[in-house]
Amino acid sequence: MANLLTTLQNQIDKLEQQINLTNEQQFHEPYFDEQLFQTTKIVTDKTFYLEKIKQTYQALVANIESEKIEQMTFLSETLVNQMAALTRELATHNLRQKKSQPIIEETLAQKHMRHLDYLRRLQEMKYELELSPEIINQSKIATLDNRIYRCEQAIKKIEFDMECDIDGFHKNTELD
Repeated sequence: MANLLTTLQNQIDKLEQQINLTNEQQFHEPYFDEQLFQTTKIVTDKTFYLEKIKQTYQALVANIESEKIEQMTFLSETLVNQMAALTRELATHNLRQKKSQPIIEETLAQKHMRHLDYLRRLQEMKYELELSPEIINQSKIATLDNRIYRCEQAIKKIEFDMECDIDGFHKNTELD
């Protein structure tokens, strides 16, 4: 049990380091489920959420010491969900920053790489969901499968467009 608590504490420390590295951005709506972090207000400071995670961790440690099994189960699930939510938030932070920048025309190759990255992340999310110790949520998996399918279709379309551009280039050079 001590190894598990040490692992959790290390994960929390890593989250704290990531939060310290990100640029703060103002939010106009809550990012997380109100129940998950027990707040109904819009909080723009990610350290607020880190503090909530630390509080949940401390409560878990206290319940482990007093051997309250039901509370341990609830708090461990809550802690894992809080950490996963904040980790996803930090992982997508750069994407939101890029959205606010002026749109620059991207090439088909760049668009292809971006969509491949989306697909990889969706597949990772599905893999993590399938391996989670919680009850497997089939609706979440179905939603991810749908998003993966749409992403794969977009990639195929981009690859088709790339092939057409190459074919068009070869036809144009033959005419010259």
